Order: sequence, then structure tokens, then C-alpha cells
Amino acid sequence: MNKSKAYPTKYYIRFITYVFMEVFIKYFKIKKQLPKEVEDLDAPYLLLCNHVGFWDPFIVGHFLPRFTHFVSSDAAFRNPFLRFFLIRLGAIPKRKNIRDTKVIRDIVTVVRQGKNVGVFPEAVRNWSGKSFPMDSSIVKLIKMLKVPVVVGVLQGMNLFNPRWSTKKRRTQVNVLYTLMLSSQEVNELSEEDIYTRLNDTLVHDEVDYQRLHMNPVYSKHKAEGIGHALYVCPQCNSIDSFSSKRNSFWCNQCNYSLSIDVFGFYELVSGKNLYFDNIRDWYDWQETWMLKYITDKIEDKYDEVIFEDLKSKIYHSEEDNVIKYVGDGDVKLFIDRIEIDFINEQKNIVLNFNELQTINPQLHERLEIFYNHEAYRIVGGKKGVSALKWEVAVNAIWQKMGLDNKRSIYIKQVVK
Repeated sequence: MNKSKAYPTKYYIRFITYVFMEVFIKYFKIKKQLPKEVEDLDAPYLLLCNHVGFWDPFIVGHFLPRFTHFVSSDAAFRNPFLRFFLIRLGAIPKRKNIRDTKVIRDIVTVVRQGKNVGVFPEAVRNWSGKSFPMDSSIVKLIKMLKVPVVVGVLQGMNLFNPRWSTKKRRTQVNVLYTLMLSSQEVNELSEEDIYTRLNDTLVHDEVDYQRLHMNPVYSKHKAEGIGHALYVCPQCNSIDSFSSKRNSFWCNQCNYSLSIDVFGFYELVSGKNLYFDNIRDWYDWQETWMLKYITDKIEDKYDEVIFEDLKSKIYHSEEDNVIKYVGDGDVKLFIDRIEIDFINEQKNIVLNFNELQTINPQLHERLEIFYNHEAYRIVGGKKGVSALKWEVAVNAIWQKMGLDNKRSIYIKQVVK
């Protein structure tokens, strides 16, 4: 292999990955709809996909006859095991929620080498199966590359392996491929027309899809981990109060309790009302609720702790990407800062919102904070604690501070 090329791959790792995914896809009976115009398309082209779970790039890339270099979050590279494979699969790292010009240059370089590049225009995995809004800058990248654009839509993926769960479920998963744009269309269409076509082709709503198809979901663990995504109780408005086991979950404050049926919809077990029968509508409601809750605290000049995660494990990484454990601490949100108070130690860390660059919920109980060019990883001290609530709350604070450049495009605006 030519070592001078950007993001070279190792063929033995590609072979191992291919064999593993061949078994994985056959075991879970994942299907594809691959039209001939995509199957016969020569590299290079740009592959765009919706983003739900960890397996997305491996599944979408596996069915295509030409290898694809995927853009991946730099947080994944801080895991030594994943880093080993990602580097050898030619993955292109990108910092989340930051205008990263280097990743654009890297994508252009790889495409100019005649290789395909895969990008998730939502930038992050969605929580409810409903596609997040896409940054319109993806159209500028399409125009810059001047290569065909293929779209791969994962259908059923949020029922198979949602972002918030460690469990995979048996259900129907399908990958629908479309040749969205030819090279000629990339040159001829306006940016507005391309963005409209991208939304029409790529946006996927799993709840609507499931209501139409009603594919059974075979699992005894459909609710486990759901508190990572659903962090506000609609009955008592408690924050981070849910526990789950098997196919049931409940609020520990008011005993509001639900179960998840064979099709992935919610049924009331105990409580006043079935406020939502699906994760999408609950997720949308709680985001609006949290944004208003934080905004009211700011306007009231509230000087106490808004919420906190106790006995969390704190890790720190400088620019070498080596993550190191630094102690246990209580992580507290105020209207003007985040404080990390270390347990049994006379020290604390104060993170102010001007210097805080990004805040990202990761798998399970992990929260990643990029602050003043250094990374902090916070792992919640209790099982099921939600890192997502931090991202939504901090986005509300940033907007009230006028720091809209820091905000995530997929989180709603605070209602004025």
C-alpha cells in the first residue's frame, strides 16, 4: 500500500471486518435495496446516511461493492480498542459540534485519491429514530467534491439497536440505497435544490415507519437503558428519575410506569395518563420542557444547583487523546457554570460557559466535555443516568448568553 496516501487502510483488518459483518448481517437477517445504478457506480462518490446507532457505518458500508472511508467522531478514537480498528479502516476523525475545517480538507483529499467517503449529515446519532436537522453546509461539501452522491437510509435501526440501549433486538432492518445526484446534477442544481432533495431522500422517521409496517420487535429487554434518552417524567416533571428492567420502565418519584409492546410502542401500567405511546413524541416534549425550565432559572437569577450527577467518575484528556482517570466527583449545573467537586479531596474544577467548546452525551452514562482545548469525560455514578439532559440544558444557557455559534443545530431554539 502507498503509505503516502491519506488515511490508508490495512487489508487484513478490512477482511476481518468484512467476514464479521457478513455473519452479523446474516444472523440478524438485515436486508438491502441496492439499485443497479448504485451497485455499478464507480468510485469516488459521497455516501450520506441517517445516523441511529454504533453499527450504522458497518452495515451501510458492507453492502456496497466499493470500500468507504467514514467520518467518525474524535470521541470514538479515545477508546483504544475502537481506535485500533478505526485507524486501520481509514476512518476520518471529526470533532463534534465544532466547525472543523481540517475534516473538510481530509474528505477532499480522500475523494481526490479516488476513494469513497461516508458522512452522516446529522453529525450525531439521533435518540428517537427521527432524523435530526442537517447542517446546510453539507451542500457546500457536495458542490466542492463534484462527485455523485449516494444515500443510504437505515429503516428499523432504531428498533434494532437504538442509541440509548446496549441491547440488540431482532426486528426487520432494511437499508434503502438511492443514487441521489449524478456528477452532472451536482454541477447543475442550485444549493437550495440539492438541500431540498437531500431532505426528501434522507430524512427518516422511525415512528411513522413503524406505524405503517408494524414489524415485530423480539426482545425481553426493550426498555433497558431508556432513561439515557427519556430524562423528564411527564407526570411529575422529575429529572433523571427513571429505572428500567426488561420491557418495563418507571419513575422512582411518582411510580408512573409503562411497558413496551411487541411493536415498540408504550402501554400504561400505572399512572394518570398515557402521555406518549412512543419515544419520538416524548423526546420532543421533554426537550421543549427542559429548555423552558433552564430559561426560567436564568431569568429568575437562580443561584443554586439546577441538577447534579453525584459520585461520577471523572477522566481527563489533553490533545494527545490519552484519557486518564482523575477521581470521583459530583458534577453540578449552575446557570453560569459547571462545577466538578471531587469527593474526599479539597479541590474542584469550574467550567464556565464562555470557554466550554462542546458538550456531548456518549454511550451509556458518559458525557464528554471539550473545554479550552482539553477533553473531560464524566461517567455517571448510577446506572441509567442521562448525559443528554446536560447537552440540552447547556444549549439553553448558550442561547441566553448569545453564544449561538456554540449551539447544536439539532436542539430547538429557546422560545422567546
